[in-house]
Amino acid sequence: MYRYRYRVQVRVGHFKEHLANGEALNELARKRGWPETTYWVPTAGIANELIGEIDFPDLATFERVREESGADAEAMGLMRSGIEHLVEGSAHSQIFETPGSIT
Repeated sequence: MYRYRYRVQVRVGHFKEHLANGEALNELARKRGWPETTYWVPTAGIANELIGEIDFPDLATFERVREESGADAEAMGLMRSGIEHLVEGSAHSQIFETPGSIT
């Protein structure tokens, strides 16, 4: 299994709007058959940080969904509209694999 995680800092006063944008992306993901994002906020740490995690059964699925969503006009429109709510330069992403995924 692979887990994609991204962390962003949301601009003060924009958290509700950014989270609504993420929920719209999840709704689109359901329609397209893509995995949904689970959102997390740290109990302590960086102010207004939002963490999103998406699980994939394998790396090929991760790559396929990334390519499909990047070519999808509706998905890209939602992603671009969410950027206005972020602190510039705050986005970071990681991908993890379970030990059983290593060959």
